[in-house]
Amino acid sequence: MDALRLDCGVQHYAWGNTEFIPSLLGINNRDGQPYAELWMGAHPDLPSKARLGGTNVPLNELISEAANEILGTEVAQRFSGQLPFLLKVLSAAKPLSIQAHPSHERARTGFAKENEAGIPLTARERNYKDENHKPELIMALTDFYALCGFRPQNEIQATLERLPELGATKRLRLDCRDLRSVYEHFMTMSQADVDDILGALLERLTRESEERAFSPDDREFWVLRADRDFSKDGHRDRGLFSIYLLNLIHLEPGDALFLSAGILHAYLEGSGMEVMANSNNVLRGGLTPKHVDVTELLANVTFDGGPAEILRPVQNQLKKEWIYRTPAEEFELRRIDVSTSHPYQGDSDHEVEVLILTNASNDAHADIETERKTLPMKQGQVCLIPHKVAYTIHTEHPAVFFKATVPWPRISRK
Repeated sequence: MDALRLDCGVQHYAWGNTEFIPSLLGINNRDGQPYAELWMGAHPDLPSKARLGGTNVPLNELISEAANEILGTEVAQRFSGQLPFLLKVLSAAKPLSIQAHPSHERARTGFAKENEAGIPLTARERNYKDENHKPELIMALTDFYALCGFRPQNEIQATLERLPELGATKRLRLDCRDLRSVYEHFMTMSQADVDDILGALLERLTRESEERAFSPDDREFWVLRADRDFSKDGHRDRGLFSIYLLNLIHLEPGDALFLSAGILHAYLEGSGMEVMANSNNVLRGGLTPKHVDVTELLANVTFDGGPAEILRPVQNQLKKEWIYRTPAEEFELRRIDVSTSHPYQGDSDHEVEVLILTNASNDAHADIETERKTLPMKQGQVCLIPHKVAYTIHTEHPAVFFKATVPWPRISRK
């Protein structure tokens, strides 16, 4: 098996940006259709197609037939014959849902329970689409705003005391256990109470915004925007409370966040490279027209308060390569800068890799050369490099690739 071109599908979720991914792919999006996520991988919900012998083969089917050859024996055994990661380009023009992802154990249990209940995999009310957990990394390609994890307890306390509309809640004692109590209080109160509290808050914020416009670094900016997008039929979306309870993060290009199981989060705006375990399990608590299951979300959330950690890459001194290291066994993200004077040499002992060319100056192409073939790559094109296939990337103009690979077992994280 040699290097393979991948044709990758797009998810057109309503929150998607209409320009970033079409520009990356060279598509004229005249109709203004939202392009939310470009999926590069083998998840059965939207598998990439491998160009093989003049035909396009779904990557999940190809790997099931040749797992040892593509993944390598060790990775195939470790991850049950599946590509363990899913690489995406994500581009958000509107906030995504308030959400968390399950642990491996809870994913297996939840998947089996919903199967036993006879809930179809495609059903709207389905929480668990597969048995896998979903640790994930998001790396900003543009300015990127997100909510990530509960704020430190003293910050939440100060915020609740500052907002008169939330006065009843400020009497709750805040320690590690009480973060659960506070969040459950907001997420399980009656819709009438949600409407009363948020209605008064939003009325005040609207008046204030007319006197002084809020910026994206203000929580009020996102509260007002999300209310316009998600409150409907005269009712306020209780997901708005989370904007005050979670860390508001502004990532600059190159910055990243790592999200382990149970971390409550929401991406608000921006474009980035996202890599995760091969899963599509999402538990939602608001700010979405999709299925919301507060009970299941609360059962999966980690209630630890503290500042969010911004992840920055470490440089491989021998190459023009920057590595985003995380605790995840399934994936590692790398940025590769290639130029005429600095071709990139892929390690001969590497694990399976998926690469995308995200930036090519002067609309130039790069060549991925293996022992048996040359694969030309233009901006937005994707390829898979099987286990241990040696390759070199050449280009006549500067180009940027992102690579997802498996850090286990050979690639040291030190």
